[in-house]
Amino acid sequence: GLCSQAPHPWLAVAPTAPPSLLPHERVLTFLAANTAAGNLAGVATDWRHLSKDKHADGMEVMLQTHLFAGFPRTINALATIHQIGVDASNSTPNSWKEESWDPAGWRAAGEEACSLIYGSAYPKLRKRMEDLHPLLNTAMVEHGYGRVLSRGELPLRVRELCVIAVLSGQDVAPQLTSHIRGAIKCGATPEEVQAVVKQTHLAWGDGAQEMADAVYEGCQRGSKA
Repeated sequence: GLCSQAPHPWLAVAPTAPPSLLPHERVLTFLAANTAAGNLAGVATDWRHLSKDKHADGMEVMLQTHLFAGFPRTINALATIHQIGVDASNSTPNSWKEESWDPAGWRAAGEEACSLIYGSAYPKLRKRMEDLHPLLNTAMVEHGYGRVLSRGELPLRVRELCVIAVLSGQDVAPQLTSHIRGAIKCGATPEEVQAVVKQTHLAWGDGAQEMADAVYEGCQRGSKA
């Protein structure tokens, strides 16, 4: 999943990760963080260290980042990697360009994915979003969790680890808490989640690392309560 050139520079300095977090998966979390942080030089480095057979995975990670960091930074990051070159020939049977129009399917898939990630908190989340704005509730489920996060190219486990990498630097404790827990529900191990949280400083700086650590420790206390 990685190019055969020198290892990604962050792999040598990032906190230790369990073997189950494969090197190319970790680079995907770097790519997610750099996309969200607007670090286009970092995005370019990440992309050059992904082998062509993982380009489709990288495209999925960057696409989903618009849900958690906005369109502008996602657009700029995608423009950066297109200048380098994108190979989609290996993304079979699902091409990153392909999509069938299926709003009802998106809604059903979104409800399933969101329910998995939020667990028993799912009904409360839906009520909260509906109260904030009905369209936000619909868009979250149909577009976010259905049309985007349920695309088949990448499993939810990897998607959620990348979401953690994106949220860890933004001082959004409620959302980071939810997705730390959600990643576990989607099959990530606690050690994988911890590794992604502990690498926050690489893309976001030491201040963000302190905030992410505090959220992670709060989740740990909550799980033991």
